[in-house]
Amino acid sequence: MCKWLFLCYGAAFLVLAFLNRIPNFELVAQNSPWIPKYIGDALAFVISIIIIWRVSKGKFRDYGFTLANKNLKIKISIVLAVILAFVGILLSYLSKIIEASPETGHGYPLTLLNVLGMMSFQWIFVGIFEEPLNRGLIQTHLMNKTKGTVRILRWNFHIGTVVTAIIFGVGHFGPHIFFGGSWFSMVPHLLIAVIVGLGIGYIYQETRSLVGPILMHNIYDGLVTTIGWLY
Repeated sequence: MCKWLFLCYGAAFLVLAFLNRIPNFELVAQNSPWIPKYIGDALAFVISIIIIWRVSKGKFRDYGFTLANKNLKIKISIVLAVILAFVGILLSYLSKIIEASPETGHGYPLTLLNVLGMMSFQWIFVGIFEEPLNRGLIQTHLMNKTKGTVRILRWNFHIGTVVTAIIFGVGHFGPHIFFGGSWFSMVPHLLIAVIVGLGIGYIYQETRSLVGPILMHNIYDGLVTTIGWLY
């Protein structure tokens, strides 16, 4: 599992680190950060699809690529994503209030091209790019290899779901720093990432389909980005 994560995210970070050493690309990345986001996530997505194909021997359905479940929990996925988005926004701006910083944290010009690029990434592609790896590959593998549940409030989370959520949260450390996030805001950022990972993971745990997780991921990131701009 660690090898898979290293292959997917490690390759993405190495490529971005290499590109970032090119002066022209570094300037483009600073002014239009959605471009490196697309590059990094698309690369991780392609590698994760190859790994799933090899591990499953072509049976993608066993790793979440299915609509066969009669209850995909679409409504609860939407509601939960909206609730978590507002929790994430509150935690994010609480740290900015404590820091006495009025900055929204994006730090790039909101041109039409940047708005369209970032909106398309956050509202459409982020879930498509990241969920096959996080829920499809990692969580499926952990749920197949581990037993037991952890009860949180009134819900029972499979051990594999919990571990995947923690990995998902810790995995936001690199992007948070790479894209200019402060060290002070890192703690609430990683905390909400774990909470969101638990929510998305629970939907996948119950449906074994990537539809709900992709929808939740897109809505969460899309709302957080959009409301941040409006602020």
